[in-house]
Amino acid sequence: MVDGRLKSLVVKLAIIGLSAVFLASCANHPKINAEGPYWKDDDMKGIPEPEYEEPSLVWTSLKRTLSDQAIELLDMDRNVRKIAGRPVQAKNTNCFDEVPNSSWFTNRHGHPQTRLYREQIEAGPDLTDGPDTSGVWEVFRPKVGGATPGFWIEDSRGDQYIIKFDPADNPEMATAAAAMASRYFYACGYNVPQESIVYWRPENLRVRKGATIKDRSGNKRPLTMNDINDILKKANREPDGSIRSLASLNVGNVKGPFMYEGIRKDDPNDWCPHEHRRELRGLYVMGSLVNHYDLKDHNSMDVYVGEDGSGYLKHFLMDFGSSFGSDGQYVKIPRKGYANMFDLRDIGVSTITFGLKTWAWQNAKPYQYPSIGYFESELFEPDKFDPIVPNPAFEQLTDQDAYWGAKIVLSFSDDDLAAIVETGRLSDQNAAAYLLKTLVERRDKIGRHWFGKINPLDYPAIESDDQGLQISFVDLAVEHGLEPATATYQYEMRYKGKVVLGVAETDQTRISVSSDERDRLLSLLQPAGSSSTVEDDVLELRVRTRRVSGDVGKPVTFWLMPDQRSNGFAIAGIKH
Repeated sequence: MVDGRLKSLVVKLAIIGLSAVFLASCANHPKINAEGPYWKDDDMKGIPEPEYEEPSLVWTSLKRTLSDQAIELLDMDRNVRKIAGRPVQAKNTNCFDEVPNSSWFTNRHGHPQTRLYREQIEAGPDLTDGPDTSGVWEVFRPKVGGATPGFWIEDSRGDQYIIKFDPADNPEMATAAAAMASRYFYACGYNVPQESIVYWRPENLRVRKGATIKDRSGNKRPLTMNDINDILKKANREPDGSIRSLASLNVGNVKGPFMYEGIRKDDPNDWCPHEHRRELRGLYVMGSLVNHYDLKDHNSMDVYVGEDGSGYLKHFLMDFGSSFGSDGQYVKIPRKGYANMFDLRDIGVSTITFGLKTWAWQNAKPYQYPSIGYFESELFEPDKFDPIVPNPAFEQLTDQDAYWGAKIVLSFSDDDLAAIVETGRLSDQNAAAYLLKTLVERRDKIGRHWFGKINPLDYPAIESDDQGLQISFVDLAVEHGLEPATATYQYEMRYKGKVVLGVAETDQTRISVSSDERDRLLSLLQPAGSSSTVEDDVLELRVRTRRVSGDVGKPVTFWLMPDQRSNGFAIAGIKH
């Protein structure tokens, strides 16, 4: 009897808990700031210099692959929210549904107001002219970790670089991939090291006095030119004896990698759990364009910028040699980018189907260009991209995060992508043309897929004059040529849930409101700040898009607030 009551109580509590989660997930509070969107996160305050911190690569990989996946499967809150269509959204977006500038991210090419010129895309961080090849390079440390061999040098100017090489069977592949990807991710908005392709002669190398290397037993001994020559045996040589390399500028005071979940406890500026940062979630979409398969915790770094006590941690992406068709010292196999290194989900599907399930990458065509490796667009599916190990931020990706990432990917025109390809300095122009064509096709697939999840109306503007109100917006699917300019837009206005301007339709990306209607709408509201809550002083403009197919997409909501300066309204927020 007691057991029966206990079971009943457990069931009731479970139902109540699930209901509470569901109701909480359905809450709909507009994200509005009466002062307008904030565009800078104040996370660069002076902090004490943290200690170097690097979790075990093996342990982190096992955790990501095994325990994290099991915990995710049993996470009832997340699963119920997912079923209800109300996942936890990113926590660091502003009221315009954008990511503010911070120590993690800077709005660059992805936003209309901060677009980069072609020369800026090609330059990347552009901190130096690259290593001085006319003087001596002093080797002071061998490269430790990673798949690509190399060493650290200091040039005649005193600048320090890590030098990496192409595999002998695939000249230009790894260096081109890293040079191109670093500029791409920089243009997207991320912090990256400066990466330069450089041609140099081995006779310019010298070993710094006191430099050491560890032997196979882990014991230190002096570094010699024989050690350097052993490394150079793996490097491809040009016909004239020079060596093409990637020179990555030393970023400074590295304090270990950042992790894709949680916060760094010794960084008081680190307020947002990393898995809930939109710039890390949306990185999934940007990484998929260039098949940056190696997006794991340890391919990042926290760098302390400034003097002890007044500096702060700046967060970098790094190590782009496994992007495009390159896997560092090898050509990327077709599976990479479509499955994790050890993919429990694929293994489970294979087990359930008794091995009958097949994947498209199993029938991939051989790669054509040694300087590119395996990189294609025919099999590519934007939502099937998988990095080397499961990424906690990617696992939290919502359609809104992906839409934000897709906006940035689509901001790269054909000419912008051509500029990125040129920075790879590929000698085979047919290979360069193939690479550009593939990037364009992958970009457009990304746009069609993610813009199909979220109505891509954005960047609203508002004008008020004697004639009334003009509210304009951009249809990104039309602007980027993904949809014909034949759409119509249905709209209505609401105040506190009640329709105050009935449903109307226009074939323009501009909504006109007469002066009489504007005045009537204004009369419903009080000036901002005069009532108890900001939400009481906003109108909700809902816009749906009807494409050629006849389907009416999900609405985009623009929040309007009285603007005393123009005797009209201002855009107060956006909800996709």
